[in-house]
Amino acid sequence: MGVLGCGCSVVAAIFALIAAFPLLGWLNWLTTIPAALLAIVFSGIGIGANQQRSIAFIGLIVGVFIFFWAIFRLMLGGGIL
Repeated sequence: MGVLGCGCSVVAAIFALIAAFPLLGWLNWLTTIPAALLAIVFSGIGIGANQQRSIAFIGLIVGVFIFFWAIFRLMLGGGIL
């Protein structure tokens, strides 16, 4: 589960980079936030299951960072931009 969580956090980071362009902030609602939440959940399960704990921990940290980055980016654009 740790590898899956880390993979979801990489996908969320890619979508966050795309959504950083002006007028593409709505992508945060559709792709970045759900992928980051999945990364957090899968990485949390991976940490609890003691399977590849370091990869799961990295996925958890990146997922939380991307989640808060997307929320911050949405606050700057008024929730849409």
